[in-house]
Amino acid sequence: MRRGLRRRRIRVRVHRDRTPPHAAVTHGQHQIAYAEKRNGGKYSRRLRTTIAHIAKLTTRRANRRRDFTHKLTTDLAKNHGLIGIEDLRVKNMTKSAKGSAEAPGKNVRAKAGRNRSVLDDNPGERRRQLEYKARMYGSVLVAVPPFHTSQTCAACGQVDPESRKGSGRLFACTRCGHEDDADHNASVEIEARARRTGGSDTNSTRSTPRVRVPATGRRRMREAPKPAHAS
Repeated sequence: MRRGLRRRRIRVRVHRDRTPPHAAVTHGQHQIAYAEKRNGGKYSRRLRTTIAHIAKLTTRRANRRRDFTHKLTTDLAKNHGLIGIEDLRVKNMTKSAKGSAEAPGKNVRAKAGRNRSVLDDNPGERRRQLEYKARMYGSVLVAVPPFHTSQTCAACGQVDPESRKGSGRLFACTRCGHEDDADHNASVEIEARARRTGGSDTNSTRSTPRVRVPATGRRRMREAPKPAHAS
């Protein structure tokens, strides 16, 4: 491990924004649907105000999600020489379950809710930011196969769905008895897979911390200023 780099395992979970309840947005959407069906698409002044409020709330949520993602990815890229992530296929994970008229889907509403949770967690954007920030700060980003990371024991390597009954918070290995928080256990397994595929924090190209310096028209990097007492 290179000097100045901290080693920490992080398992990122869904972070929901503390915005006003979705009920207000849903009520406004019902008003819009009512106007489109019965008023020929003519919106009253009150409904136009409601639409503006919905747009404001949606923008606020998007800004909060973007801000959190940037802060998280910057912290990971700056303070960790090796970053292991799951190679998720977000597009396939969030496919609709509606099906067709001949073959209708099952549990469509539940699948739609899961899709919203996955997209709200923003895994695709987080990976995109990590890819360019890892190059910017000299870290190593490794994407590992995501299969059974939450069901694999980080201590003995046993894969068993029964080790995490009901997808709960506790992971208890059925073979060696290892117990841990399910997310932490999965993060240890992801790190181990990243290292087995050749990833190492010693491959980092950073020798000293770097800080961003704003420049007109282009980006520049410079070494972090040394303390006044340093020779």
